[in-house]
Amino acid sequence: MADAQGINKLLVAKKEVTWGTKATAGSANYYRRVTGSFQLEKDTYTSNEIRPSQQTSDMRHGTRKSSGTINGELAGNSYEEFIQAALRKDFIAGATTGAQTTISATATTNLFTRSAGSFVTDGFNVGTVILNSGFVAPGNNGLFVILSMSATVLTVAPLAGQTIVTVAAGASVTILEKGKKTYVPLTAHTDDSFTVEEWHPDALVSRIFLGQQVDTLALGLQPNSMATIDIGFMGKDAEAATSSAYFTTPTAVGGEGIYSAPDGFLFINGVANGKVTSLTINVANGIQQEAVIGSNSIGSKSRGKVAATVSGSAIFADSTILNYFDAETEVSIIYVLMTADDTNAFSVYMPRVKIGSSNTDDGEKVIILSFDGTALEYTGSGVGIQKTTIQISDTTLT
Repeated sequence: MADAQGINKLLVAKKEVTWGTKATAGSANYYRRVTGSFQLEKDTYTSNEIRPSQQTSDMRHGTRKSSGTINGELAGNSYEEFIQAALRKDFIAGATTGAQTTISATATTNLFTRSAGSFVTDGFNVGTVILNSGFVAPGNNGLFVILSMSATVLTVAPLAGQTIVTVAAGASVTILEKGKKTYVPLTAHTDDSFTVEEWHPDALVSRIFLGQQVDTLALGLQPNSMATIDIGFMGKDAEAATSSAYFTTPTAVGGEGIYSAPDGFLFINGVANGKVTSLTINVANGIQQEAVIGSNSIGSKSRGKVAATVSGSAIFADSTILNYFDAETEVSIIYVLMTADDTNAFSVYMPRVKIGSSNTDDGEKVIILSFDGTALEYTGSGVGIQKTTIQISDTTLT
């Protein structure tokens, strides 16, 4: 038996059927991480009795609970269970037109137009990443993000350096939302919890944490850095440590490439913005836990609303963001991250964001403007826009 080392630790998780009841041992997943740590916590209380000795006579352990964090680098097909738990909706398959001979392309306005059928009926959404195939002109194929849409027209931005070429309909073309998407729904919200195991094979120590729910989710972007994902959990309890791993043959971590901030595209109100120097998107679920008399375990839990916020900084080049703040102008934000080989993408779309602060710094340097905002439920009538605060799509999911 050796000392436990972080390089050897394995982090495994599986969704529970019932909150706080340990998931079965099969079909769990290993998780990628930079760091990941879960802990048993206990409330404590001390006697207030006054004694002739003028000393404390007793201290007890109270309600048990657990918590944890996973800090990772964002990669496709790696954290989808936790992302969908934070948004309270499972990922669903993207829409597709199927093979069509009625789709044309217009170069000057980056449009794909169909003369039959409906993108709305097919289920396409603004902010998702589409994969085109079948066009004779190579620049019309590949990955694009939908900036706006109608039933018959998609307005897009190329994501892999393509140049759209004007062509008439006729070729057999397929447009599909590659991968899967999720968003905070209006109804039928999920309530996922997980059993998490930390297995230390060098020290032969297994620690099991029960009822872990995603309380916070943060996606971070910085220049010259990998995109980050930080997940905060609140849990019901933990088991006593044992000397053997609980989960049997978990699925290995994937080999999908890590996203980085420089390989990304930011659109504010549908317009590309190349001045942003940092961006963080936060989701909070407002989980509360309640202790009860007669038990040393959490008796009940609740969740608040799904609250999504954004904070960032940008080179101070014009008054646009200042004016958004001053006029309480609501904006849409789309951020798309690409893999190094331009074959996959991860997109975040917030259709309705109100800027809450806007401040500039100073010094012998480029002036930086910092800002933050709150994502609001979309209640408008825009075509293809979900009634949600935040939508996430991942092209690597199948």
